Amino acid sequence: MEKPAKEYKIVPPATPEEGTEPVYADRPRNLTRLLNDTVDQHGDLEGVIITDPGARLSFRQFASSVDNVASALYHDYGVRKGDRVALMLRNGLEFAASFFALARIGAITVPLNTALKGEELAFQVADSGSAVLIVEPKFHQLMAGVGSGVKGVKHIFVTDGDPPAGTVAFSELLRHREHPPVEVKVDEMDSAVIMYTSGTTGTPKGALLSHQAIITGAMNMARLCDLRVGRDKILVVVPLFHITGLAIAFCSAVYAGIPAVIVRKFKTEEALKIIAQEKVTTMVAVPTILWLMLNEPELASYDLSSMRQFAAGGSASPEELLKACAAKLPGVQLMPGYGLTEAAAMTHTTTSLDEALTRLGSVGKALSILEDKVVDDSGKELPPGQPGELLVKGCQVMKEYWNNPEATRQTIVDGWLHTGDIAKVTEDGYTYILDRMKDMIIRGGENIYSIEVENALYRNPKVLEAAVVGVADQVFGEQVKAALVLRPGEQATAEEIQEFCGQHLAYFKVPKYVEFMESLPRNPAGKVIKARLK
Repeated sequence: MEKPAKEYKIVPPATPEEGTEPVYADRPRNLTRLLNDTVDQHGDLEGVIITDPGARLSFRQFASSVDNVASALYHDYGVRKGDRVALMLRNGLEFAASFFALARIGAITVPLNTALKGEELAFQVADSGSAVLIVEPKFHQLMAGVGSGVKGVKHIFVTDGDPPAGTVAFSELLRHREHPPVEVKVDEMDSAVIMYTSGTTGTPKGALLSHQAIITGAMNMARLCDLRVGRDKILVVVPLFHITGLAIAFCSAVYAGIPAVIVRKFKTEEALKIIAQEKVTTMVAVPTILWLMLNEPELASYDLSSMRQFAAGGSASPEELLKACAAKLPGVQLMPGYGLTEAAAMTHTTTSLDEALTRLGSVGKALSILEDKVVDDSGKELPPGQPGELLVKGCQVMKEYWNNPEATRQTIVDGWLHTGDIAKVTEDGYTYILDRMKDMIIRGGENIYSIEVENALYRNPKVLEAAVVGVADQVFGEQVKAALVLRPGEQATAEEIQEFCGQHLAYFKVPKYVEFMESLPRNPAGKVIKARLK
């Protein structure tokens, strides 16, 4: 039976401990309370559906798994409040249960992108000071090598099968033990997640997000999409190691008390089949995923009539995508929006396909719980229509960059988060992202800083000069292009360069296009003119 819509009243904080920005009045005060409230109200309803290998859990059963993992980590392995635990897991019960278990004991989850390799991976484990690693077997050897070279790693848990020597089976954490309940006081301003983002110097930065920020992000999604018990079901295809997958897709489902259908890895035909079988109503993902679905040759053979809405973010939604959605998925509300990890994902959004089509290029308006403004180089607010840097402020903004006070001071000024994006806001409040101040490429929702790829290219002894840019791509939004000048007498092929990059970078950072040049275009000051390379 369908339940009525929830109310989302916004109020000033009641106490200084709740922060200084407006908050939702009836919000759970930590992630454990978020889950427990749903169990209290809807515990026997189906809550978590794992499509691979296949499992269906009620909210009460899921909470029991969370309790077991929390109890084992706390009582048997000494994980305490404030400890960091790194997860290198694809979407599944292990990730979902570990996240809520760590929140219960006040520990901090460090989600790791499963495409990371070598130095990228080692840096995030070391920088976060993770004492525990939870990994899949396919990542064990990689993580074991990282763990052996990083101080402070005490335990490695491995999912599935017999655990390798020196590790513990994750199934041990799921096993019920006769331990006393875990009693850890966790406030909403306590830290919940360190989510690493690319850095302008090539070094990733860890955005430290509070329980309040994650909960607010989840409530924003539930409010935007009017998620209701008995009617809605979310398909979680975005990786849980991204803030969109974790807060906006998964936690919003838990908060709303509706089933979360968790897909381990997105595959177009499989996703369409699941939507039809499970009667999915809601998705949140990057536009790339919708492009792939709309261009699937067998799209018409799937019954997608249950779908109500698709919230899109992470890269621009072009007019062609909006029109294709209207034509091929009539009735589905495509809602392009904007956000960033440092603000717990979503900060701006449209609310319907019609709105998006009449405001082409806009990412909509700022969420009602947030403030935004556009400023010039001196920090002065600009009038409507004038381009400048977009700033946002509110209770879902990160606390700081982990272990990086200088970057924090540069990014958060008087409570305002500097997004690094050039935007304009119209008289009626619609925001248009015009460009990025940061030298960043967004490929299918993955943020890639050019300097990261350039640093890898300069390791190649054949490379004299390297410049990396993003070039437009209909499916992924942007693809990585490398322009290279080789050392005198050297020769190389694009495939050779791509293979070299693949040894040092995540696959999505490897240049799709490689152009060899005699010299890079430069201005009189000697700076590379990247616009000429696109």
